[in-house]
Amino acid sequence: MVWQIRVQYANGNERVIWSFRNRESALKGIDVLYSQGYPMHMAYVVRSVDAPIAA
Repeated sequence: MVWQIRVQYANGNERVIWSFRNRESALKGIDVLYSQGYPMHMAYVVRSVDAPIAA
C-alpha cells in the first residue's frame, strides 16, 4: 500500500506532496514539514492509496 501526504485546502481540494511505502514514514514526513516552518494553518493529511508509486 502507498501512503500520501497531501495538503487539504479550505474548499476541500487536496494536492499530493509526497508518497511513501509505509505509514510511519508518511507520518514522519508531516513532522518534517512542520519542523521546516511550513504554515500551521494548512491541513496536512496522510491518505492510503492502492496504486503503486510511479517510477
